[in-house]
Amino acid sequence: MSESSFDYTNSGVVKCESCGADMTYEPSLGKLSCAYCNSTRDVEKRVPHIRDFLQERVHGYVENDDSVYKCPNCGGQVALGGFKTATNCPFCGATNIVKVQDIKGLKPDSILPFKLPKQKACAYGKRWLKYKPFVPTQYKKHMDEESFKGVYIPSFAFNADSYSTYEGRLGERRTRTVGTGKNRHTETYIYWYRVSGSDSRTFVNTMIEASPQIQQKELDKLLPFDVDFTEAYTKEYLAGFSAERYNASLDESFDIAKHKMDDVIRSAIIARYHADVVDYLNVNTRYDKIKFRYTLLPLWICARTFRKKLYRVIVNGRTGKSTGNLPVSGVKVGALVLACIAVLTTIALLVCHYMLGII
Repeated sequence: MSESSFDYTNSGVVKCESCGADMTYEPSLGKLSCAYCNSTRDVEKRVPHIRDFLQERVHGYVENDDSVYKCPNCGGQVALGGFKTATNCPFCGATNIVKVQDIKGLKPDSILPFKLPKQKACAYGKRWLKYKPFVPTQYKKHMDEESFKGVYIPSFAFNADSYSTYEGRLGERRTRTVGTGKNRHTETYIYWYRVSGSDSRTFVNTMIEASPQIQQKELDKLLPFDVDFTEAYTKEYLAGFSAERYNASLDESFDIAKHKMDDVIRSAIIARYHADVVDYLNVNTRYDKIKFRYTLLPLWICARTFRKKLYRVIVNGRTGKSTGNLPVSGVKVGALVLACIAVLTTIALLVCHYMLGII
């Protein structure tokens, strides 16, 4: 995708009416909060706008004149809460991010605000790490709250009606008794049958990431997001956080959404016939009434360099569900391999002794 199609989301500065300090959005309160005088302010709630897919493929791009920063280390591009002039990149932890020229793109329609504060996100991340036995102990010990950065990632939430026609050959595993006398036994066979028909359904909020830094498989591991609590986009939710820019076109994103929807349709057809195996199944689908929202989703990201490599722990900012890429301890893996070898060797010796005893 060309750079001119990027969307640059703005982070806003909200001043405290009591003392004039910068306010930040506090997830645990669901409000703006001032760290200096403890004043709070509600964020205005509005119904999110939903867009027509076909219209927005051509229209909907606007000019933004807000500050955007790029990390020369990983390429991440974010708008920074509070218009900070220097901060750490939320994706790799680098400190040498630089200001770049903003360019046009779609503005967000909606935002799912952070619900978990930093300390709880860190606790969820540590709990997830606890069940990763091959991660080096030193890596686990040095994860702290200050390592986590709150960032909103761009995504497209697609709604669509589908109408499908299909035909195929499916199979069901069955058993039967064959033979007589001593040769009488049960065998398994596949009963094949042909199917055809139609399928109609409505898809709502099929979430597709549009981030250059977060992959779809990572987002899928963090699902579901409680999108029923999505709010109309306002800069106030970004106060104190960062917001990433999308780098995927609507066409590219909807193609991914269609693959996910196609899988749902195909699985539903197979389940309808209680099929165990598929010889072939041809499905032709038409999608109508395609709508979408450009939505910002909340993630807590702990990006750390360990033994000269970058690793990240990513936490769903609403539910605490976690994923990431992690270092592996060669010592722990080696110990497991040696233990397995010892167990297998012991079993082999016992078998040998048993066989020799019989002989």
